[in-house]
Amino acid sequence: MQARCALVTGGAVRVGRAISLALGEAGYDVAVHYASSAMAAAEVEAAVLECGRRAVKLQADLMDPEEAEGLVTRAIDELGRLDLLVNNAAIFPHAQPEEVSPEDWDRVFALNARAPFFCSRAAARVMPDAGGCIVNIADSGAGEGWPGYAPYVASKAALVSLTRSLARAWAPRIRVNAVAPGPVLLPESYDQEAREKAAARTALGRLGRAGDVAEAVLYLDRAKYVTGEVLFVDGGARLVQRRRPAHHWPG
Repeated sequence: MQARCALVTGGAVRVGRAISLALGEAGYDVAVHYASSAMAAAEVEAAVLECGRRAVKLQADLMDPEEAEGLVTRAIDELGRLDLLVNNAAIFPHAQPEEVSPEDWDRVFALNARAPFFCSRAAARVMPDAGGCIVNIADSGAGEGWPGYAPYVASKAALVSLTRSLARAWAPRIRVNAVAPGPVLLPESYDQEAREKAAARTALGRLGRAGDVAEAVLYLDRAKYVTGEVLFVDGGARLVQRRRPAHHWPG
């Protein structure tokens, strides 16, 4: 049986790295996209190859729609096909609403919402007639209000809406779902006290791992009767009825 072939945007660092490695370990051939993290991409590429799978690192500026669509073409040229697209690349700049410029807003939306659309559209044209899957990495903050990250959470809310729209548009040929991480890979600026408070705001009482998000991606690729869904990976944080602080736990 031929291995499934996957493309992971932002697949060289943080959560994207965990997703790329988990896919390789699960028997997928993986195209690892990166923007500027060439060394990290090479490390992930080598790790997937060590799993006995094919791997290739591909650089692209996804803020350019032509490069976003071209990335999909290049991945297929290298791997021969594309079964799974993981739209993970994102930026999450911190700024109060009064500080956000039009350029700041457009930059966040260009990568976090527009790029997934153009990557997905290019993938939909070439994915197999059955079995194609797209997984968007959203955020639990898409349904919340984070004053210091207004463009970011707005872009992730747009990504959730896009997920549902594309799931309807391309069913039954292609399934489109999203993963919404909660407190996973907190910012390096968080001290121990802040990390403990973030963990306490989950029902499970602990922080998540990048691997938890990767496992959710694998589940959604294998769950053949699931489409248009948003899978929260937040340790049950939404169940804890406490006042949330106005800051972000990026994934």
